[in-house]
Amino acid sequence: MLGAATPVTAETRVVGWVERVALGEEGLILTAKLDTGADTSSLHAPEVRWFTRDGHRWVAFDVTGEDGRKVRFERKVIRIAEIKRRGAGEPFRRPTVLMGVCVGKVYRVTEVNLADRTRFKQPFLIGRKFLANQFAVDSARTHTVEPGCAETKRR
Repeated sequence: MLGAATPVTAETRVVGWVERVALGEEGLILTAKLDTGADTSSLHAPEVRWFTRDGHRWVAFDVTGEDGRKVRFERKVIRIAEIKRRGAGEPFRRPTVLMGVCVGKVYRVTEVNLADRTRFKQPFLIGRKFLANQFAVDSARTHTVEPGCAETKRR
């Protein structure tokens, strides 16, 4: 047996492999790929500025939403992720921060590494750490839910 399957329950929401999501309390709307093959989430942030605040490493980065609105985020770096790719020599090192993410009506804070995702169709990839025990991803479906979390409406 390869591993125990987690059953879909009444609490599990079935979503598509591409969904519109809201990012942070700012509620910035992005298109995201929901990827059960990725452990952590990854956000398009091609220009990350590092700085120190209260003795800790922080980053500032801009994210542009579907509507063209650009939001500047500042987050404490919780760790540096090492991303290994097949055929590449040294692993990529990416800052990892905590971000609030809303899919449908579910708002969770999750680890997000910051990367230049220019070559990808979606600016945001949501991994298993966010999806676990909340969502089942149907690879035949897209755009099944709209972000509608109360947490993103505190602007």
